[in-house]
Amino acid sequence: MTHEIQIAPRTFLNTRTTRRINVSGIDVDEDLIKELLIKHLQGFNSRQRPKLSDAFEIYMTENTSAHRRKFKLNANQYFKRFVTQFGDMYLDELRHWHITQYRDHRLAEGLHPNSVRKHNNILNAMINMAFKHLDIDRLSPFRGLQIRGEGENTRPIPNITKELMHEVKAFLIAHPTPASMVGLIQLNTGFRISEPTLARVEDLVLDHDIPHLWIRKNELSDRKTRASIRAVPLLGISLEAAKELHSRAKRKNSPWLLPQYAKEFGGCSCSAILNKNLRSLNFRSHMFRHAFIDRLKACNDIPLPLAESITGHGRGQSDFAVYGTVGYSLEQKLEVIRKVLI
Repeated sequence: MTHEIQIAPRTFLNTRTTRRINVSGIDVDEDLIKELLIKHLQGFNSRQRPKLSDAFEIYMTENTSAHRRKFKLNANQYFKRFVTQFGDMYLDELRHWHITQYRDHRLAEGLHPNSVRKHNNILNAMINMAFKHLDIDRLSPFRGLQIRGEGENTRPIPNITKELMHEVKAFLIAHPTPASMVGLIQLNTGFRISEPTLARVEDLVLDHDIPHLWIRKNELSDRKTRASIRAVPLLGISLEAAKELHSRAKRKNSPWLLPQYAKEFGGCSCSAILNKNLRSLNFRSHMFRHAFIDRLKACNDIPLPLAESITGHGRGQSDFAVYGTVGYSLEQKLEVIRKVLI
């Protein structure tokens, strides 16, 4: 239906000038029409303008780690803290100032700068993902955050000698707990502690010319990079420890290599036990990885990409690093590990 609008002539009163608009034969005050139009447009814009809560919903729906309890706890905590400080803002109102104020508030509460960085990483990833899914052509205002004191006051890693590693090895052999077996596997592989701890029995391949352990995705462990998915040969005491864990898991009829730690925070639990048991030697579980990499570096003749195929690092800096379908063979990795075996 077509509405005909007629504007009536101005009428001059004693104190104010009024203007009437005729809409389909009805005289309406112009100010009332303006007020109704403004309210309508504001409501329309509100419905079209996404908020922080929309970004959070997108992030928790699309992120591949959103089903992990620790991920959900952290993401919820950081989002709620930001919203408590600033409210559920429209995304187009976000400025770098907001993240700097959030940073300063967290630091004033006594949070370590490295922990503030973790908060920022989650919030920045959330905003970036929301911009992508909402087709917002804008860089995240949370990028490039400077945090004074970041990287300082971290616990230094002491010099790890071969003598110390032999002492650690002897202690673990003398105390053959499941956690000790994990440490012995790490000794000659440089594994992250979560990698053997959250492995399945089927990941341990013993009926092969080169026994090895596969590190790959499963119900408990996400592998965030392609380089982290790999097979690593087992030799010496590391192989003996893996065989012992395999026998124990089979006796318990468990699909997990370490049923004691087959849970989301299993790696943390195992690490805590190792750290406690090795405290007298001033050794911590993450030092197995550092010590293994130190021994690789000391060889001088091991190609970096080959070393990284064992440790699970991924640079992706050249076509050579990402092209090809086979990767380095178990035989090639075996020769490297033999050079640094303890």
